[in-house]
Parts: sequence; C-alpha cells; structure tokens
Amino acid sequence: MRIITVAAVAAIALAGTTTGNDAIAGDLSFTINGRAVSLPLSTPVQIDEMPATLGDIRYRPNGMQLQWDSTAVLRGGTPTPVFSFTLIGPVTGNDPLEVLGQPVTATADTTLINAALPLQAPLGTDFVVAGLVDSNGSVLASLVERRANPGNNFLLTGPVFAVDMNLQRIQVGNQWVDYAGVGFNNCPSSPPPVGSSVSLRSTAVASFPPGSVLSGVFRADCVELVPQGTAGATGFVQGLIGLVSPGSFELGPLTVTVDGSTQYLFGTVDDLAEGVAVSVDGSYADAMNFSATTVEFVRPVVRFEVPIDPAQTNPGVSISPYGIAVLSTAQVRDEDDILANGLNTPRQVEVRGYLDSSGQAWATRVRDRGNPDPADVRLRGPLQSFADPLLQIQGLTVDTSGATFSDELGNPLTASQFFALLSIDGLVDVNGATYDSMNQQLLGGAIVWIGATPLTPQRGEGTLANVQAGTASNYALPDDLFRNGFENP
Repeated sequence: MRIITVAAVAAIALAGTTTGNDAIAGDLSFTINGRAVSLPLSTPVQIDEMPATLGDIRYRPNGMQLQWDSTAVLRGGTPTPVFSFTLIGPVTGNDPLEVLGQPVTATADTTLINAALPLQAPLGTDFVVAGLVDSNGSVLASLVERRANPGNNFLLTGPVFAVDMNLQRIQVGNQWVDYAGVGFNNCPSSPPPVGSSVSLRSTAVASFPPGSVLSGVFRADCVELVPQGTAGATGFVQGLIGLVSPGSFELGPLTVTVDGSTQYLFGTVDDLAEGVAVSVDGSYADAMNFSATTVEFVRPVVRFEVPIDPAQTNPGVSISPYGIAVLSTAQVRDEDDILANGLNTPRQVEVRGYLDSSGQAWATRVRDRGNPDPADVRLRGPLQSFADPLLQIQGLTVDTSGATFSDELGNPLTASQFFALLSIDGLVDVNGATYDSMNQQLLGGAIVWIGATPLTPQRGEGTLANVQAGTASNYALPDDLFRNGFENP
C-alpha cells in the first residue's frame, strides 16, 4: 500500500508503508480511494464548509468525499483538504431511495449509520449522504446516515437538467429549485446552464413535500465533481464515468485519455462504461485533460450474457442471469428497459456490473442481445477455484475442454500455460461458450486470462502529487464515539 505524506507547509511526497492508524504520534493515517495518506492532526481542513483540523475528522463517520489541490504549495501556500457531504435532506422517494430527488445506491461498501440495506425509509425522513455523483443525477453512496433529528439546512448536489427562465427555476436531478434572487458563485452564467454541476444550500423545510419546489436557497455554487489541475500535475482522482469515446472517457469535467500503456485493475478497457466507478492515477496535460497511467475499477467487474426468462426478472429490483441475482442500481444504463419493466418472452440479455465486498452483484448496464442462444453465452468475473480443466466463477463451473485460450492482449496460450497463470480472484472472461442449464455449467468457448490484480505503480520519492480527490476512509474512531452522527449544520 502507498503512503503519501503531506507536510502542512511543504510538498506531498511518497513516504513508505503503514496500515491502520498506526502512524507517527501526532499524525493521522487514512485512505483516499484506497491509497494510504498520513497528515499531521493539526492540519487545517474544512469539514462540511466549516474550518477545523484533521483531528476533528476522527469524530465523523468514514466515507466523506475529499478534495484538495496542493498546487498552492508551489505558490508558497498550504493545501487545505476539504471533506464534504453530497446531500442533506429528506427522503422524497423510494425504490430506489431518493434524497431531495436524487436517487441513491448503497452497497456493502457504503458506511451506514442508523440505516440498513436495502435502503428504505418513510417519506420525510432526514438523511445525510456522501458519494460519487453520476451524470444521470444519482449518487453512488460512500456514506449514508439516517439522522435522529432534522438539521437547519438542506444540501443538494447534482447536475442541472433543465432551466426555466420564466418561472426562475432549475431542475437538479429530479428536484426543481427556485433560484429567484439567488446569486450563483463560480458559474459561467446565472442561472447555470444545463450540464453544469451545482451545490445548493437552503433553509430546511419541515415536512418537505415530495415533488414540491425547493426554495430558501442562501448559497449556490457551480462545483467540479472531479477537480481541474495544471499541466504536469500528477495525482489520482475518482468518479463515475460519463461519455466514453475511443481512447478517452469523461470523469466529471475532465477528459481522461488512455492508451496501450494504461494499466487496468479489476477490469479491462472494454469495461469502461457510463455510470461505472473508477479511480484514475496519472497526470494533467492541461486543466481539463488527464492522461491515465492506471485505471482502477472501484470493485471487480462482472459480465453475463445468456438466455433470460421473464421469471428471471424482478422489475426495478434485480435480474438473474444464470440464476445469479444482480441488483439494480441508480447508475444502471437500461436502454431496453429490461431491468425496469421485465420481459414478456425469453431473450438473450447482456448484464454488466460489479461485485461489492460481500460478493453481491450490482448492475451498471443491461442490454437486449436478440433471440435466446445457449450456444453463445458469456461469463466474466473473479476466479473462485480452478483445477484443469475446470474453473469456478460466480458459483458456475466452466469446463474448458475444447476451449481456446489467450491473454487480454490477444496472445494465444496453451491450456497448460493458461492454468499456470491463474490465481484466486484473478479475472477470467469466457465467451462463445455453450450453457448447460441443467448442470449450471459452461462448456468450451474462447477463454481469456485477464490476470491477477497488478500493484498500482508507485510514485518516486519527492514527486509532487498535486491533485487528489475521492472517497476518504479509515479515519474514524470506533463507532461508539460517533454513533450519534455529526452536529446539525
């Protein structure tokens, strides 16, 4: 694991290895996107827009979002880590749960305070959410807290979907907001244009009616969900993928470029898709273009393509390729409305998704691929076990007898070479196989070794990590010390 030690008035440099919170006395070790970071407890920070020191973050639950830009160091200044929430307000819908009109996905990797999976709560229940904002207005939550008492303010973060100049309203996700008399900060125009991302704070409304217009906004900012940088700055950022193009994809306002030298962890280049969570290491070509050296999928990817019967769909909840329940998410792209509405007749269906830390599969894309064809099925996922000629993936047995083998670059492998490369949890893709539903077995096909997860390349000592952003964790004291949540804003 990497450590990036940040002196309060110096550079951010690679320091060494540690685990947990056993850093030098007076420092706090925590993680950003799984990367270990050590900072003095006295470091000035912001927590939900309030000045504090890093020592104060220990009394908050894990999973807050964190950004900073340490290019200030180059100007003789001090980088200020900014810990933030994404939503604060009432439940305005369920299936999935919505907070101020923004659908929320929570998995086994979400820190839950006074809440449980699946997320459900009476309308009007007050929640606090931190997480990654999707271009479709949803949030993949890293932290969800059900508040015992309502606060004084609401917080709404998300993309602007529509602007009504006549009524002086903007639509943020599914929530309409009255902007009359509101001044917008750091926006290209007022009101902000469609496609921009905003953070709005308003006076809390008791018993806020779902579907009503939010008013009382006292602060409005255009925000960068992923920070811009300066040419040559190195670091790592996290977000949900937007538009994907050959050789690049969008991450918030950034265009991330990839090439043949880019490494991938927990997936491959063809797993890049809208709504998928990734952490990216690399450097800025300029403020808006980030060159990726490593793309890490936040969780291991899975992929299925197989005949699906109507009984294997539970509209709005799940779809079960090979009998494996893949749960719906607020980030899923369901162009053919299969997950939303179910099926009337059997179809060949492709399901893409990821596994959370409990092994539960979650969907990111569902597509109709034509008439059912059990002689041309697909399965991708981490290896559970293997013994030539058999593989075990997602509880399914793959008989590789008669299969062809290659690595992810297309280089052919013999069966013995393929099995010599395998390791538990390494990714394998099986394509063009035949499915024996009676025995839950796949036969033959083209089998690709994607490989065990490589180590993320480390930066050399003294290299400035000028931009860092993503999910912060492992900073909180034991649960009983913060179980009552944070102070009401």
